[in-house]
Amino acid sequence: MNPTVTTASARYNENIALGAIGADVRDYHRIADAVAADIAAGRLRPGERLPPQRVFARRHRIANSTAARVYGELGRRGLVIGEVGRGTFVRAHAAEPALVDPGGAPVDLQLNFPVLPEQAALLASSLATMLRPDVLADALRAGGVTGTAPARAAAADLLTRNGWRPKQDQILFTGNGKQSLAATIAAVVPVGGRLGVEELTYPVVRTIATRLGITAVPLEMDDQGVLPDALRTSAVRAVYLQPALHNPLGITMPDARRAEVVAVLEELDLPLIEDGVYTFLCDEPPLAALAPDRTVLVDSLSKRIAPGLTLGFVVPPARLADQIATAVRGGGWTAPRFAV
Repeated sequence: MNPTVTTASARYNENIALGAIGADVRDYHRIADAVAADIAAGRLRPGERLPPQRVFARRHRIANSTAARVYGELGRRGLVIGEVGRGTFVRAHAAEPALVDPGGAPVDLQLNFPVLPEQAALLASSLATMLRPDVLADALRAGGVTGTAPARAAAADLLTRNGWRPKQDQILFTGNGKQSLAATIAAVVPVGGRLGVEELTYPVVRTIATRLGITAVPLEMDDQGVLPDALRTSAVRAVYLQPALHNPLGITMPDARRAEVVAVLEELDLPLIEDGVYTFLCDEPPLAALAPDRTVLVDSLSKRIAPGLTLGFVVPPARLADQIATAVRGGGWTAPRFAV
């Protein structure tokens, strides 16, 4: 038997004998408070497993549903984490509690990403083979902007959308999506140049442009996205767009507008930086499918998996691949081999 489990169970038996947990079994908050107090006092240490919910319910003479609410409350407070097939464990570090009613205070929406139930357990299971010595030895080597052939093939599968598939030998890797954007902007717009962006755009792009000595020029929009005529009058060296599930507006550019925008880009011979970070939630083909010779598609794993386990992708046309790869290396934005 696992000694950690035995220790945790013994402590709970002792708590019951001493009446440490309140007898009001109807108030799951009070029971959760008592368990939280054990965690805070060190009587339950990080990594220790709590009893199965049915065992917890029997020991505290409460319904299984009440025990589930206790465990749910502890999870909401960030004190425990459930792992599929293994049980519920005290967290190694306290997490921030789930968002609750802020009572009129502003809600920070700068960072958003989907979270699935039991996400950590699913990731832990899928990453288990990374801890094999032979695999880890390879993963700890220095990374490269082109990654590995299997990684490029996997990335091509991941980025395939509605009949469009990137050429896997052109895929470049960075540490995250922001690094992909920074490297691409640095490569296609010179210092002192102008980058066209939607008038309501991802704010990080403006920050990146400023740091690179580039002016972000707002382009007029309507409810279908950027206006084609705005491109003609902007005098920019490149354009950054989010044609699908735009952040922050959530709009997706219809087919007719996409064709108009691509026609103007061709007319003006402008490179396009297409941000596809949310496109896994829809099935729209990228603008890269319509203008493959001038579109640099940028994407990452931050929304698909998690910001703390992310990887950035750049899919440039062949004529821009070398200068973007050079920008990735020069900016120190090469992806860690472990992530690749």
